[in-house]
Amino acid sequence: MSRNVIVLAVILLLLLVAGGVYYRSQTALQAQSTDAPAQPQAKSNQPAKKAKKAPQPRPVHVTQVQRGSIQQAITATGDILAAAKVDVYSKAEGRLQSIRIEPGDQVQHHHIIARIDDAELRARMERTAAELDVLQAEWAQMQAGERPEEIARAAESVRRSRAEWDNAKLELERAKALYDKGLYATQQLDNARLHTAQARAAHAMAEKQLRIVRTGARVEDRQALQAQLRAAEAALRLAQTQLQNAVITAPMTGIISHRHVDPGAYITDNTVMATLVDMQTVKIKVPIGERDLGHIRPGLKAQIRVDTYPDHIFPGTVARLSPTLDPANRSADVEIVIDNADLRLKPGMFAKVDLILRQRDDALLVPRQAVQSQGEVASVFVVKQGKAYRHEVTLGLQNGSQVEILGQLDAGTTIVLAGHHQLKDQASIIVVE
Repeated sequence: MSRNVIVLAVILLLLLVAGGVYYRSQTALQAQSTDAPAQPQAKSNQPAKKAKKAPQPRPVHVTQVQRGSIQQAITATGDILAAAKVDVYSKAEGRLQSIRIEPGDQVQHHHIIARIDDAELRARMERTAAELDVLQAEWAQMQAGERPEEIARAAESVRRSRAEWDNAKLELERAKALYDKGLYATQQLDNARLHTAQARAAHAMAEKQLRIVRTGARVEDRQALQAQLRAAEAALRLAQTQLQNAVITAPMTGIISHRHVDPGAYITDNTVMATLVDMQTVKIKVPIGERDLGHIRPGLKAQIRVDTYPDHIFPGTVARLSPTLDPANRSADVEIVIDNADLRLKPGMFAKVDLILRQRDDALLVPRQAVQSQGEVASVFVVKQGKAYRHEVTLGLQNGSQVEILGQLDAGTTIVLAGHHQLKDQASIIVVE
């Protein structure tokens, strides 16, 4: 029993010794870790701060302030129109005998362009002239009185006129027969009929004259004869005018744009024979909005461009403004006239029009994109020694690409053209070509 106790006591003692050794070793290890230097650990957890770098220069494009001319204009578009366009009519009716024009021909005022067959008109004029001659002779006889020799002459006139009438009737019968056989033309038959009618009228007038000289003219007869004379004179003037109207002339100087008839066509007073346009001067009608109308006045200068001549500017002038506005778009037509002596501008061409409201020569100009605006303040960046300095400016005339600077800068001053967005005053820059 005692031996077992001794063994157990030895075992316990060994366990206590082992536990003490283990405890001392762990305590020593912990002390080493606690007492170790901490500087390397601090370096890894808190890196040192880097030094602050200077801002890099901003790349910009530059330009220079220049002197030049600038215009403020209103731009509109429209079609080229002829200054005048006239349809040519004939005042006479009949068969078109000839027409001497073709589209594109230039004609002068009163230039003959066509003729109507005037045979019937000429015969009508000759008949009325003969009737007037008879009436004038009758009036002269009435004025002469009732002398025996006048009565004898009147009687002889009746005899001769009767013989001429009889001969005319025989000639007419002969003409009819030859016409029926195809040996006479229509014109010859018409002439025979006209001659017969004139002879009959002359005989009737001769008989009337004989009665007058035998019995003496009453006041009523004199008044009636005077009225007949006036009517005959008017009829002759009308016949002469109608004969003249058979010759159609140009109503103005211009160019033939269309010919509507050919020889042989029957022409009436409402037949359009040709269309004539005046192209020495052309015009454009452009709509101008209500907001801009206050700037427009007759005499205002305009510049016209057409696609056919893209590098040429045609000068024009405002001639008139429409007195009313189109309620659909609140605009009024403005008419611009253009000298076109060389006939390069054709009716129907599409044109771009710049109405020059104001113009200034020898102005200080900068590109519009070089100007920055903040509210009512405008500024540009002036380039000096690698830096950009903000410079406030006052703006003058402006167009689509340029702006006038009113005196704050000198010609030749270098300014920033592009790259100035987000650019600050006195910022460092580098110029990019």
